[in-house]
Amino acid sequence: MSKKNSKLVICGTNIHPGEVVNLAMPLPERYSCSPLFMPIKVIHGKKDGPVLVVYSGLKGTELNGLEIANRLVLDIDVSELAGTIIAIPVMNVFGLTHYPATLPTGKDLTNCFPGDDKGSYGERIAQIVTEEIFKKADFCIELQTGGINHNILPQIYCNFENTKARKLAKLFRTPVITNIPQKQNKLRQTAEELHILMLVYQAGEAMRFDENVIQLGVDGIKNVMGAIDMLVKDPVQEIVPIFSRDEDWIIAHKAGILRTDVTLGQTIEVGERIGTISDPFGSDVSEYIKSRQKGTVVGLNTSPLIHEGLPIFKIASFLDYDKAETVIEQWDKNQPDSYIG
Repeated sequence: MSKKNSKLVICGTNIHPGEVVNLAMPLPERYSCSPLFMPIKVIHGKKDGPVLVVYSGLKGTELNGLEIANRLVLDIDVSELAGTIIAIPVMNVFGLTHYPATLPTGKDLTNCFPGDDKGSYGERIAQIVTEEIFKKADFCIELQTGGINHNILPQIYCNFENTKARKLAKLFRTPVITNIPQKQNKLRQTAEELHILMLVYQAGEAMRFDENVIQLGVDGIKNVMGAIDMLVKDPVQEIVPIFSRDEDWIIAHKAGILRTDVTLGQTIEVGERIGTISDPFGSDVSEYIKSRQKGTVVGLNTSPLIHEGLPIFKIASFLDYDKAETVIEQWDKNQPDSYIG
């Protein structure tokens, strides 16, 4: 017989086993004196189990992640849940409501963790999240998209040194798993110090909904929940994903009109032409963009207007490119909308 869950307290609110609640976490004050709150959705199962935190909107533009978090809450029956889901559809509410600004200081919220209650605006938000949410968590799933006009092939990032993280990452049903650089991100460092197992799902582009990406995210989270005994279901694994050694963006060395010759998921060779940047005013001056390495395209700049220095193609490298190509092609065939074309 399953052990009963215990009462949960978030921001002074008592949440009893079997309850589904919506909370509004007060955020630091602004000069306008208009209140700002972070929405938090909690499903607190009657049966004991892990605490899973699912969050999105660190920049405020990750609309796919917002939708995934909201749909997940609607799809879960509290009577069937062991443990607790804490869903934060938008962590950076200021970034969502003040787009294209991110925070009043301009600092990235991820680098404000673990926070400081006497620090900057972002550090005060981070401190609340760390104390009220992360310190209660056993697992975290961060939901990301690419940037504005940057489309990303669905993939999972995790710490390859953590065997359990690698195992759970395989169950998310994305074609690619990439090592996560802990030292470059203070939020992930904070999770590591709190002994929280973290996965990062990245797919699609900012400020746009992608139904395929959204459904894949919801199904992937449920798969993980089945594996950690939060749901009574066997995880469904359609493919065995491929682990990426490294990923890097190709940067535009000139400005102009970008014409792309490749698609997401396509394997490219060294020296292969993958795009062209031409003069927007019709002169014959153009520059072919050639790959400096063999790899797979996992990110694309979707804007035809390119400034010098902008990232335009994200290339992943693998130990076995033939296997990577096969895995991505098999995965693509199972998607409602093909990425490779």
